[in-house]
Amino acid sequence: MMSFTVSELIELCRQYYPTGRTLDDHLHETSSQWQRFHAKWHEALADQHQWLEFRRRVAAAFPTSLVGDATAYTHDGGYRCCIYAVEPRDKADGVSQEVVGCVSLLAPVYFIYCTQHRYRGGRRESPADTVFLEEMPVKLGPTVSRLADLIESALGCQSLPPHVARTLIPDLCLDHIEPGHASLFKALFTLEPNVLP
Repeated sequence: MMSFTVSELIELCRQYYPTGRTLDDHLHETSSQWQRFHAKWHEALADQHQWLEFRRRVAAAFPTSLVGDATAYTHDGGYRCCIYAVEPRDKADGVSQEVVGCVSLLAPVYFIYCTQHRYRGGRRESPADTVFLEEMPVKLGPTVSRLADLIESALGCQSLPPHVARTLIPDLCLDHIEPGHASLFKALFTLEPNVLP
């Protein structure tokens, strides 16, 4: 399994996202980096066999939980699979907790985080009211560990530690993210970790 340094991951992201642009500069969509990013997604969409097989394995590993695809195709830096691990007993007023496994399309790395959604009047509120990027709820620990094992064995990816994922990439231009606020997590995985189907 290949290891990456922080600087190597930053340089990798610079190959797929333009730098030195502002949010109101719509020309970033014509940049060679942006075109490379979309070409990577088109290639991935043409052959989704590995991702679909992985999702089947996750569903088989968690037969009592709902498993879903939370990928924002062609928008995010990778795939997302979520396990609806804790459902509220009373959906009229309670919380649900989800475990989300992110697999980057740009590098063989993954990240797992958890979310918590509130239910009010029987409806699940979105986006999530809490996103756990570092300290996971204790109750979700076994689900997080099992999902990590599945990602590593089925996809051969390595875990990206939270302190590395938080690293900011100066001047990187991501959709709806001000320059200077783009992190490795947002570039490699998802812009909106709190939005799940």
